[in-house]
This record gives sequence, structure tokens and C-alpha cells, in this order.
Amino acid sequence: MRPKLWCDVCCNLSLDIARKAELTPGFNNRHQNSGYYASRFETGYQIDCECQFIKESQSSGCEFCRFLAEVIEAFIPNPTINGDSISLYLREDRTCIYFFPSNPDTIHGRTNFQGLADIYRPIDSVPPQSTSAYAHIPALPDIKPPYSEESFNYLKTCLKICTETHKLCKQDLSSPPKRLLHIGVLGDDSARLYETPDGFQEPYIALSYCWGRGNVLKTESSNIQSLMQGFSLKQLPAAVQDVAHITQKLGLKYLWVDALCIIQDSKMDWEEQAAKMCSIYEKAYLTIIASSSDAANVSFLNHCARPMTFRYRVPDKPDIILVARAECKNGHHFDSSGAIGNPVVPDPTISRGWTLQESILPTRAISYSTDELQWHCRSIRSCECRGTANDQQVANLLAGQSQLETLRQWDKLVRIYTQRQLSYPEDKFPAISGISQLVHKQTGWRYLAGLWEDHLIYQLLWERDSFHPFFEETDTSIPSTYRAPSFSWASVECPVITFTAGPNAPEEGEILYEDARLVHSEILLSGPDPFGRVEPGSSLTMEGRLMQDVELHGPTEGSYATYYVQLGGKDLTFEADIQLETFCFTGSNGILQRSPRRSTRHTDEGIIELESETMVSVFLLAHVRNADGTGTQYFLFLGASPSNYNAYERLGILMMGLIPEEGYNWVDFDDIPVQRIRLL
Repeated sequence: MRPKLWCDVCCNLSLDIARKAELTPGFNNRHQNSGYYASRFETGYQIDCECQFIKESQSSGCEFCRFLAEVIEAFIPNPTINGDSISLYLREDRTCIYFFPSNPDTIHGRTNFQGLADIYRPIDSVPPQSTSAYAHIPALPDIKPPYSEESFNYLKTCLKICTETHKLCKQDLSSPPKRLLHIGVLGDDSARLYETPDGFQEPYIALSYCWGRGNVLKTESSNIQSLMQGFSLKQLPAAVQDVAHITQKLGLKYLWVDALCIIQDSKMDWEEQAAKMCSIYEKAYLTIIASSSDAANVSFLNHCARPMTFRYRVPDKPDIILVARAECKNGHHFDSSGAIGNPVVPDPTISRGWTLQESILPTRAISYSTDELQWHCRSIRSCECRGTANDQQVANLLAGQSQLETLRQWDKLVRIYTQRQLSYPEDKFPAISGISQLVHKQTGWRYLAGLWEDHLIYQLLWERDSFHPFFEETDTSIPSTYRAPSFSWASVECPVITFTAGPNAPEEGEILYEDARLVHSEILLSGPDPFGRVEPGSSLTMEGRLMQDVELHGPTEGSYATYYVQLGGKDLTFEADIQLETFCFTGSNGILQRSPRRSTRHTDEGIIELESETMVSVFLLAHVRNADGTGTQYFLFLGASPSNYNAYERLGILMMGLIPEEGYNWVDFDDIPVQRIRLL
């Protein structure tokens, strides 16, 4: 006889009981015609069934099924009979439920929830050494509003642990920012702009936030003297008032906010301070990230949205509370791949360019995310929900890793960065210059307009991300004014796939052989920051084999920037960085020539057909060749530069897989002499 001490539907939400149940006959599918199926996986058990079956099974007297039935009613308020279903996960580290409503529509203002929810007991309601029948349910903290004392105590606890125990998070307080805001004690709303003297080593808070479009107080040449004499905190936008309040509660006196600590209408001061971003955020005692605010005039402390939650007090046991809470999906949990579940609108700071380095450079930071508070420092990452951070988010460049791993992390960050937006396109390099400085400091590599000279062939193999879920490829453009040379990923306005962080990198055991080399580079800087803005004329001189006069056709039907080309006797498709157009020029031999170039015309004006006899040049960059004859050749497609017909501009790359039995053979460049070319 099967024991009656546990429910054969939900296993009392217990991993231990699920292990016992697995030993009984019919464990996997003991409830016919209910959609019920139980299975074991590596870290626990999964129980799938229809929601209606759970509701019916509560009549058996199982208090856990009764709880689940009420959770289902709360999360799926518009049920359909025999249509909605759940998956229940019983794991060592987590008990959770996934909802699959058959109708995701909103009815009478109520929307069915699709996604994952954690089941837990509030940690502040669990008595010490609890031995109740519910003791196996994980104990987790509730997520309180960001203005609450509970949230502030979470911040103070993280700070205390970090400053007292983390060796990796020790700081050098020398070389502070040029200016800081000096604020009064809690309850005092006075502030003044303060120029730090020599020897200043006081701790300060730094703010990372979205400016937005509103007109907010900022330092300019006309008001800097007035701001240094003093002003009221009430004159500041809401997000800055919030961070000033937190600074006061922590007992600190100094605050760094870019809009006020940089003279915004002084090109010289702006460039000098932008070049110090790495140091400013690295040496801040704490960086506060206003992740939930989409503008400076939006408070993040008064942001009250929290994950959907259902609380249940067990009948006849009023001291026992069970909670189902929707999984936190924002901040460091955010999955940019567009996974199944309710559409997630990312934190505003996740979509902005400047805030990427402002989240990576700090020694320690607290993010006021849409769902919860999230902490990260050089030693740990944590959050109020205690969930796992998504590895697609911020990489750790301070882990003392190998140079190859640093390169992979850089490529990963560039891929993330190019998915973000900038209010001013010309900030593309300044907004990531702090990270560039950090990589240079760690490796000694030389920076070339977004690429690293020491790994240049790898760095040149970036490509446009044609299938990014949040970006239409037809929105790809090039900035209206010069921002970067064509060989740099920063020359196009679209998400890119960097080589070591993409699917086309050599597999383990494969060796990338370089077929070209850098002879000379000339990067023309527009200011004092070697990692900042660059000027037209920036170039690379490369040496390698160049196949000229290869005819390009297209684009292919219904495509944005995919073209036909014949190489090695095979018709291939080539994905350009951006839509191309034909232009004519007279070469040095006096003959009229047609070359493709990057087009500034938007696709709203129509797809551009290349003219006949439009010729590209194909530059062999590298290859992988395996013992079985397979491999890959990597080509850079070039067109004549419209600004200098004797130089080239990048059009895109082609990665050609070598599969001899299918007729894809090696493209022979051996008879082509090595020559030097200049890329603009």
C-alpha cells in the first residue's frame, strides 16, 4: 500500500517525498487523462499537469494542493477548462512553478501570467529551528519597496560585508574627481559644488542614471560660481535628490553626478572628465544605479512596482505563511535573447550606452532595479530575491584572467554595448572609454578605434547581427557625421556579433592562422582621451593577398543587405555591414570603375539594386584548416573609399566553410602577390 502521509499529486512540494514517490508504481503517469507527468532531472523533479486537475485534487484534503489551487487562481484569473497547465519544480535550492495559460489576453483588466514563480516562506515569519510540516519550503526574504527600511538595511548589510571582508574590493582613495557635490546632514537640504583640494581622500557616492529629455539643473560656465556658493537640494531632479538622501542616511557628505560635476558647455572640461570615468567610478565608495528611472526627473526610491506576489496563510496554522512570487527578470536577471514568458521591458539603464561602463567600472554598486535591489562588487553579486544572475549581462573584467579570456570578455561587452542607445551618436567611443582604459591597464594592448592591435585579425572579424530579437536589420544605419573608420564596429548603428563572442569562432582544438598583418596604424584623436573620439583619416595599413575585380550582385530578393558573389567556383551569399550602393569613379589608369560603398539612404526610401559590373576586392584575413580537409576561410570584402580612391573601406566579412565532398573547396590565393592596402 502507498503511504498516506504525502500527496501523490504534488508530493507535498517536497524533494525528499518526490524521491520516495519515484520508488512507487506508476510514478511518472499515475493520473490518467489529467495531463499529469512526473519526471526526474539532474537537480530535482518536475511535475506537469493541467491546472484544473490541481483544483480538483485539493478535495482530497492536501493542504499543499489547496495552496497551489489558490496560487493558480491568482496568477491565471481568466482560466479555461482543460487548457491551462503548470510545471512544478522541486529542487535542492528552489521550489517553483511555471504557468502556461492557454489564453494570455487581458480580460476586464486582468491578465493571465505566463512564466516562473518561486514558492517560499517569508524569512521573517520562520521561527528558529522550525520542524513543522512546511519546514522543507525554502525561506526567502520578501521584496519591499525601495524606500523602505528593509531595503536600506539590505544596502547597509552589503556595504558592511564588502568593506570589512572583501580583499578584492580594497580601494585607493587618491586622485579624486575634480569636483564633487558637498551635501549637508540628513534633514539639511543645502548643497554646493565643491572643487577637491590636493590630498582630498574623503569617500564619495557616484550616481549612474538616465538623463532623459527633461530640462534639469546642470553645471555650465554661466552658473558654476553660483553653484559653488550653494543651492537647495530641492532644485535637483528627483533621481539626484534620491541619491542625496541615501548619501545622507549613510552618513557621507560627498556625491558625484556627471551633470553637475562636469562643465557641460565646456568641450575641454567635458573631454578631460570623460577620460577619467574609469577612475571616478572605480574609486567611488559606492555607485548607486538608478536602474528603474528612465529620466533624471523620475524618482527611483518611489518606484513601487514589484514582482506579482500571492500570500497564503495556512488554515488553522496562522503562524505559517506561504508565498508565490513571480521570478525577478530584470537587472542582472534580464535575458536579452527574448526567452519564452511574459515580455520583459528591460530596466531603462540596460538600454542606454553610457550606463554599461557605469555598471562595470565601480568597485561596488547597488542597482535599484525595476523588481528589486541588486548588489555587485568585485567579489560577489547578490539580490533581494536571491536568484541567479544571467551570464549574458555584465562581465567581470577584474578577475585576473588570461589575456584570451579578457579578449572574450571585451568582445562580449562590445556585443552588449552595440545593442544600447546613445542620445548623441558621437559619444560611441567616450561612453565606453572607461572600459577601454581598464582593458589597456590590465593588458598593455594598444587601442585602435574600438579594436585591439595585439589581436587585430580577431577584432576585424565582427559582423552585423542580422537576427537580434529587439532590432530590425532594416534600421541599421551609419551616423550622419563621421564617428569611426569603416573597419571599426563603431562605424555602424546596429548590434554586432564580435568574433570570440559569436558562433563562428574556432572550436576547441582548432587553430586560427592569420594570413594578413598590420604594417602601420594612424588613429587621429579629436581630444586628449586616447580611447575617445576620432577624426576622419584614421586608417590601418595592412599587408596580405587581395583578390580584385570580383563582381557583386544583388541584393537577394526580399533581403536587406545580402548579396551574391562567386568565389572558388561557388555562388555564395555575402552579408554586408549595411545596405550598399554603386558609385562610379575614374581610377588612376584613367578607366571608369564601379565600386560598392556603404549607403546613407534609409530602407524606407527603397532597396537599392547594385549596377552591373560593380566590383569588390576580397582580402584574405585568416583561415582554419583541419586534418580532414575541412575548415574555414575568413575574407574581408572591400570597396574603393569614396573619400580616397587609392584606399579602401570595409563592406563586411565572409566566412566560407570548406567541405570538399560538397564542392566547397579552398579558394586559392597563393598566386596572388602580397601587397599593402590602406583601410579607412
